[in-house]
Amino acid sequence: MVRELERNRQSATKFPETAPAANPVFFRTYSRRTQIGLRETWEQVCDRTIQSLVELGKLTSTEAGIIGRMQHRLKSLVSGRWLWVGGTDWIAKPRNFSGGYNCTSTNLEDWRAFGLMMDLAMMGAGTGAILEPKHIHCLPPIRNSLHITMEGEIGSTPQDMRREETEVKIEGNKVTIHVGDSRQGWVKSYQTLFELAASEDLSGEVQVIVDLSDVRQAGETLKGFGGVANPVKLTGLYSRCAGILNKAVGRQLNSVECCLLIDEAAVTVVAGNIRRSAGIRQGISDDNLFADAKSNLWQQDAEGNWRIDPERDALRMANHTRVFHQKPTLEECITAVRKQYYSGEGAIQWAGEAVARANNDLFSSSGLKVEFLQAYTQGKAKEWIQERYPNMDAQELEHRLGRYGLNPCGN
Repeated sequence: MVRELERNRQSATKFPETAPAANPVFFRTYSRRTQIGLRETWEQVCDRTIQSLVELGKLTSTEAGIIGRMQHRLKSLVSGRWLWVGGTDWIAKPRNFSGGYNCTSTNLEDWRAFGLMMDLAMMGAGTGAILEPKHIHCLPPIRNSLHITMEGEIGSTPQDMRREETEVKIEGNKVTIHVGDSRQGWVKSYQTLFELAASEDLSGEVQVIVDLSDVRQAGETLKGFGGVANPVKLTGLYSRCAGILNKAVGRQLNSVECCLLIDEAAVTVVAGNIRRSAGIRQGISDDNLFADAKSNLWQQDAEGNWRIDPERDALRMANHTRVFHQKPTLEECITAVRKQYYSGEGAIQWAGEAVARANNDLFSSSGLKVEFLQAYTQGKAKEWIQERYPNMDAQELEHRLGRYGLNPCGN
């Protein structure tokens, strides 16, 4: 009976004949299950998302009417993220507000940034990371080698007895991580690896026991965010990350190791059906290690079979873009385009232009923009703004100069 009602509701949702994939994509991606177990119709999704947008933006009845007509008629829609989470109890909680954003950008300066990007990915946001030396050189060096042992079968703890938050117990050089059955639980367990690897309170080889018995099984409902759980890659996350960290003992992480660690979390999230892969990593233009990280990713064995380098497999989770703080030359542009032609990689960015476009309110004429770009090339962009806007506070100034973080979902 329920299946028959479901089919009737789906057939009642009419999308244009010119969009033959609209119906399956809508019910796969944006239609949530109602309290009685049926999928929302397009009308219901419109009502849910538009009403919540009206409340969020404090829109007038006229504005609400325009938005409503445009969306119902498929002329203009709210964002894909809002089609999924808009109007839900989940997005109303402050800790989940980032789930309404399609894209994010983070300066990788501490271990919390790694945890934040996993958290953002689990909420459905694309993750951007700026990995320039001025940021990653703020990370502490790796001091300790981690030896991972897995314990506890996923889902073995009865549902009403599961920990929601991750608990970490440290006894000398032995650490037990009881992974909590929540987004925050997964994130904390992941971030804890970095903190243990760099901890000055530990020394040498650290025995890390990771217990997954409290994590819900694949197929169980995610009542808040929606969808179902799938921790298929979670078990291997800890050993994969430890392997990367262990190679850096005695020094700081380099840009590619940072990429791999972020992308290992992304692999875990994507495998869990939370969202598609959407990531971008930005490195400085003269970081050759970063620029060539994905070169020859596919390799051919003696028998002619192609396979991907297993140690770099996770890098497929994101685009790599080299950031130029001086305008790239014609030759550098041609080299980048040629590399993109053969591999799809090799993206470059002229940061001065990106910062200028993101601060258009500072330029009353095109001539001022030209002046700013000249100052940027000379490394004097900060002074240029300060001279013309002496009352701008330091925090706003730094934010404006950092506006070259890219869109991880549009690149």
